[in-house]
Amino acid sequence: MSNLRKFFWKKYTLDQLNHDEWEALCDGCAKCCLLKIVDKKKVFITNISCSKLELRSCRCSDYLNREKNVKACLKITKDNIHENSKFLPSSCSYKLIAEGKPLPQWHHLISKDKESVHKVNQSIQKYCVSENSVEQEYYEDHIVAEITSK
Repeated sequence: MSNLRKFFWKKYTLDQLNHDEWEALCDGCAKCCLLKIVDKKKVFITNISCSKLELRSCRCSDYLNREKNVKACLKITKDNIHENSKFLPSSCSYKLIAEGKPLPQWHHLISKDKESVHKVNQSIQKYCVSENSVEQEYYEDHIVAEITSK
């Protein structure tokens, strides 16, 4: 990622970011990779990660094809950030920048350490399980949060 402008996250809106800056903004928490259960007007977040997520690194093993190969993949884009922000944690870099808020000190763009997100327990690395290890009938046992839709 060599096409990063200095302090781009402070100087530009999400719409003004180039591709490399957009990708670099991700903090690597993988919270967007947690499975959701949708029930009428409620959305439940589980501690079950997508089968494509590599739990040790919190990175997608099929990033370029994720939408094609994972039907429920939550791909955040400049065009859908506002409608999908309810599915993102309050610490999500995309959500923070969209709301005009600063990045946290542990974010790799500030700390210069890609492992910071894990060191301060802001990733799902230590508390999630892969969907490969949970039968669908037991997903409800893994609910960790609820989002009420409008």
